[in-house]
Parts: sequence; structure tokens; C-alpha cells
Amino acid sequence: MRIGIVSFFFCLSSFLGAAETSFQSRLEKARSGDYIVTEANKMITVLTIRFLTPSSVVFEEISIPSQKLKNYPSSWSEWVKNRAPGHTSWAMVEIDLDNHQPLECYSFSRAAWIGISQQESLLSTLLQLPLKLVPLDKVRRIGPPPLDGEPDRRQVWMPPLSVEGQKIEQAKFDIYETQWPKDSSELSGKTVTLYFDQEGRFPLPYWIQVETTHVTATMRVIDSGQNLASPYTSLPRRVPEFIGTPQWTNKGTLRLSLKSPKYYKNFELFAIDITTKEKQIFPIACSIAKGQGEMLNIEIEKTELSEVFEPGHRYTWLLVPAGYSEFYTESTLPFNWNPH
Repeated sequence: MRIGIVSFFFCLSSFLGAAETSFQSRLEKARSGDYIVTEANKMITVLTIRFLTPSSVVFEEISIPSQKLKNYPSSWSEWVKNRAPGHTSWAMVEIDLDNHQPLECYSFSRAAWIGISQQESLLSTLLQLPLKLVPLDKVRRIGPPPLDGEPDRRQVWMPPLSVEGQKIEQAKFDIYETQWPKDSSELSGKTVTLYFDQEGRFPLPYWIQVETTHVTATMRVIDSGQNLASPYTSLPRRVPEFIGTPQWTNKGTLRLSLKSPKYYKNFELFAIDITTKEKQIFPIACSIAKGQGEMLNIEIEKTELSEVFEPGHRYTWLLVPAGYSEFYTESTLPFNWNPH
């Protein structure tokens, strides 16, 4: 599933902030609840900055076909509060601001986690791209160009700007452009032009324009605002999963394999003695190595187990992500300790 962060770019095959800046640097001034409402490719999308930390940002996106919303709501906040009647997509996406990787995507409309790759999450790419001011002689202007040799006195074109349904007269914009990297997407190598409000009322652009081979594609913002609340107060998290059974390595260590979301950075490992009625829990020293994708390998020295485990006893493993203790996981198959 390709959710629309932002729908404009996904329908092409989505968003991107001094002479040179970046979208990520503009996010530093964002606040939870800042939102814009966009219209492009016959879709209307409410995009909200839901959570923002120094290491990640969570966007909430609600989309509805424009034909289902013939009249704009008098209040987008009320529309969202009433669970966005008629919407076809409602999701949250978390992006790692350190390496610009998508960490998690949950679709509330499907009640399921959605796997997205770096290429599918085009916002992740935009976070990395430098934005450069468009020279004054190259900005879009109103009216036909002057004749050869005549000075260009045309007025610079500016997009409309609305805040909480109120149009802002004579709004000024900073105009930036960036070059999309050469990849397999339809944006490969294209120049993307972005208009940002000079007053900094929102860190995302109010107008995006892309020149493609056949058409000029645009995304416009029809409204914006702050403090937009959501019926969903958090991004649902997945629980790490033990994969297969423990294996002894050539080094004499015991290896536990897991699949774990990337937003879990550190872990604590415990062993539970299930042999007796009164279960005992022991902390276990271990080393953790990241594998491909979301795979993790936990290795435990045999001497560590010899100090804790009793011969003939059965144990299960308990893994607790640091800072997310409510998302602990316990292995289902018992591990029999027979040191010899």
C-alpha cells in the first residue's frame, strides 16, 4: 500500500525549507498539531505533524476524494474530530530524522501496519535534499514575458495562503527548488519548486510544482492551521518477535534471533525459570547485533548461562525494549538447559 505522504507525489508514480536550507531544518520550528490541507490529483489530504522529537517525526495523513467533499468543512478540526466522514485513507508514518528512514506506518483505515520502503516513503528522500533559493530572474511571474531586450517588470506570482479558513492578503513566500535524485521513480532527476510562507506559519510548503515530461504537476494548500487534535492519540507499536529456536554458534555462544521494529534501539533480556510453580526471573547479559532489515541477533556467553541456569530446568526468554516496557515479548517455546 502506498499511503500518500504526500498524496501528490504518490499519485505521480507526497512533501519536502537563507540561500540554502532543508526541510528538516524547518521542522525544528514545528509544533504538534500544525497542519495543512492539500488538494492534488482529485484528492484532498489533511497532513498533520502529530509528534516531533529530536530523533523522529510522526505525520498523520487523512485523505478523501475531492468528489466526496464538494464543500470544504467550515472547520477541519471538527471534521477530523468527527472521524473525517467519507475518508478513504487514514494513517500515521514515523520517519527517523537521523538516517531519514521510515520507521513505522500504521493505517487506521485498514487497522494494520503497512510496510513501506525508503523509495515508497518519498518524504524520507525529501528530508535529505538541500533546498536552494530560486534566483529572482527565474521565478514564476504573472503575464506574458517581455520582448527581447526589454526589462521584465512583471509581478512575481505568489500562491494563495489561508489560515484557519481565512485568506491572508498579500502573503509573501520564499521560493526554493531542489533536484530529485536519479532513481527509478517518475521524479528521477526532476526539478521540484516549493513555496514556503515567509512568516513561518507552517514548516511545510504551501505550493509544490514539478515539471514532468508531459505535464506540470502541482500541489496546492487550501488551508492550514495549528492545534489540530486527533481521535488517535498515539502511533500503534509492534511487539518484537522471537524467530525460530536458540542456536549454538561456532564461538560457543547461544544465539537468539528476533524481528524487531527499528525504533527500538536498546533492549534488556531476561530468562524466566518455568520449571517450578514460583517462576523466577533473571537478568541476562548479552550482546545485540543488527542484521538485515528488522532482524536482530542476540548472543549470550555460555559462562553467563552457567552462572544463572540450573541443569534440567526449562526457561523462556523475555525481551524488554528500553523506554517501551509495555511492548515486551516472551518466547513461546521453552529452552532446556543441559550444559553437557
